[in-house]
Amino acid sequence: MRDPAEPGAMEEHRSVHDAPSGALERRLLAVGHSVRTFAGPIVLLDCLLGFLFMWAGYPITATLPGGVAAAVAVIAVGVFRPSTLKVKWGSLLFLLGMALLVFLVVVSMLNGQPWTQRIGKFALLLLLCSVLATGRINVRSLVIGGCLGAVVNVPLFYAGLTPNNYPPYLTGFYGDKNVAGLYYVVWGILGLLALRGRFTSLAWIVVSFGLLFATGSRTSIAAYLGALAWLAFRNRVGVSYRLIYAALGLVTLTWAVNNLAESKVFGDRTGSDWYREQVELAMQSKADITPWYGLGLNEGQVVIGTRPQWFHDSYVQAFVEGGYPNLWIVTGAFLLLGVGLLDRRLHISRELLVAEGATIAMMVCAWKLGETLMTPAAFLILGIAVAYRLGTPIERDDVWAWQHLEFVDPEQTSPKKHQPSPSRGATL
Repeated sequence: MRDPAEPGAMEEHRSVHDAPSGALERRLLAVGHSVRTFAGPIVLLDCLLGFLFMWAGYPITATLPGGVAAAVAVIAVGVFRPSTLKVKWGSLLFLLGMALLVFLVVVSMLNGQPWTQRIGKFALLLLLCSVLATGRINVRSLVIGGCLGAVVNVPLFYAGLTPNNYPPYLTGFYGDKNVAGLYYVVWGILGLLALRGRFTSLAWIVVSFGLLFATGSRTSIAAYLGALAWLAFRNRVGVSYRLIYAALGLVTLTWAVNNLAESKVFGDRTGSDWYREQVELAMQSKADITPWYGLGLNEGQVVIGTRPQWFHDSYVQAFVEGGYPNLWIVTGAFLLLGVGLLDRRLHISRELLVAEGATIAMMVCAWKLGETLMTPAAFLILGIAVAYRLGTPIERDDVWAWQHLEFVDPEQTSPKKHQPSPSRGATL
């Protein structure tokens, strides 16, 4: 995690443990410095966990997509590690999430809908968010792994070694064009967490946009541009202007998506756009007969001909499955915890800013790309955002003493001189 002592980061004043002497001291200081500068060694296991998301849309079994399997792997590793962050209101937020799951089960039972498989997935997403929010997974390593997977997918796809379900658009192991668009926009924005320097960041933006464009996902392209706009202006405006700009951005994105739909750059979409229109008409008809408490899980889909299809609009899907309580709680979590729409701070850390931008992109994708809000990608972003917004480092005992040291050159300073800075406590 980022150095909490830097401006806008997670801040906390803590006591300083006396530093050990000799070679151990130098080693601990070196490790601490590499961690606090966010540029240290990569945690290989966590990097591998991120890489697994390359198979997000690939069906491991008939009922287990690769994205859920990757989320299970992250949870399985995280639960055996101690938490490194204490999340403000964490217990309350977790209980609210559990209460929502209970509500969805009750609504589904009242409507005679099957719920076990879907509620199991939602419970896994809540655990995924919790594992990331409490700092049990190295975020930088996870993001690097995800970005590597997105990049490796490209040569494998063009070499014919992956599925090619939507030629000529880039899909690969992501399987579906919209899934590919979602993950390329997610890693395109989150990749900025692991990079430093304007040139490096700009190069990654250009590369990731090129890969995103190759997916042909118009909504994802609009989402990416919206996220970049947020990164550019968020730290320059207050809450009131943020709300105004968000409204203007929504209008602009609506125009952009409709304009892109008519663009010849993406080829002839007459057939796919006709099918999308049929899904949206059926979706709206179902929403019109939905009571305030919803119709139950698995009702967020329609049948066109003989083919079942999930709603293209995740917000309507949330309403149909769980009514207004489900829609408001889920959307509110992403707006308040992810985007921080009402956060009064004018300046926030780079890491939190990037997490906000990724949340913006994901929420735009949720408008047109099908089930997006209740996916591993969405809750991965939410967990990272909560960690940087509400997390504060947990103090450990002396075995973790290097986490509490003031990081100075051990060759120039003796152990006795490791005292708290007059301006701030020693931090990691």
